[in-house]
Amino acid sequence: MARSDPDPFRIDIDLDHARREGERVRDVLAALRRRHDLARYEYTGFVRIVPAGDTFARPDAGILTLSNRFAETEDALLSTYLHEQMHFYLWYLGTPEQDMVAPFMDELVRRYPDAPTEPPDGARGYDATYLHLVVNWLEIAATSEFVGRERAFAVARAQRSYRWIYRTVLKDWDLLGELYERHDVVPIRHASVLRGATQAGKRALNGGGQKTPSAAERTLSQRSRRRSQARGTRAG
Repeated sequence: MARSDPDPFRIDIDLDHARREGERVRDVLAALRRRHDLARYEYTGFVRIVPAGDTFARPDAGILTLSNRFAETEDALLSTYLHEQMHFYLWYLGTPEQDMVAPFMDELVRRYPDAPTEPPDGARGYDATYLHLVVNWLEIAATSEFVGRERAFAVARAQRSYRWIYRTVLKDWDLLGELYERHDVVPIRHASVLRGATQAGKRALNGGGQKTPSAAERTLSQRSRRRSQARGTRAG
C-alpha cells in the first residue's frame, strides 16, 4: 500500500565545513612554509589533516596528523606543527635501545614531584606529563626562531591544555634549557642532518647497502618509546 503520510524525518551529512577547515589549515601551513625555513625542523614530511579530529605524531609510522583545533591563528598552527615535529625529533635523536628522555626523567620527577598527570594542566598520564616538559620546551624554542620569543611565549601562555606544563617551562626556561643541553637534547639538530644519520644507521644495519628492510624495521621497533598521544586536548 502506498503511504499517504511518508515519514518526513531525514538525516544528511554535510562535509563542506570540514573540507573548508581542512583546506584552511593546509593553506596556512603552506604559507608558513613559504615564509619560514621550517625544513630545518621537519623530521617528517608526511602531514595529514583531519578537521575536527585529534592532532598527534606517529614517529613509528612517520605520520604527523593535524586538526583544525590549536590552529586558530598562524602562530598557533606554527607552534602546534613544531610541537608535533619535536616528538619526531626526540624519536630520531635516540637509538633503537635508548630513549633520549630516560636518562634525566628521574631528575624531572625530583624537580616537579607534584606535577599534574591529567588534562587540562598535565598530559594524559605520568610519563606523558614529564615527556612534555621536554617537548613543550623544544616547541617554544623552535617557534621563537621564526616569530620571536615574545610571540612564542604568548602562544604558550594562551594554551587551553598542558597549562601547568607550559607555565613551568616558561618559569624555569633557563634551568630546563641547561638540563637538556647537558643531556645533548639541545641545540636542536637540523632535520636533514638527523635524517641523514638515521638513514646511515639503517644502511649499516642492512649490511652496507644490502636490501634487507625487515631487519632494520625489527631493530627500530625495539625502541622503548613513550608514544605521542592524540592532541584532541593538545595531548600529543
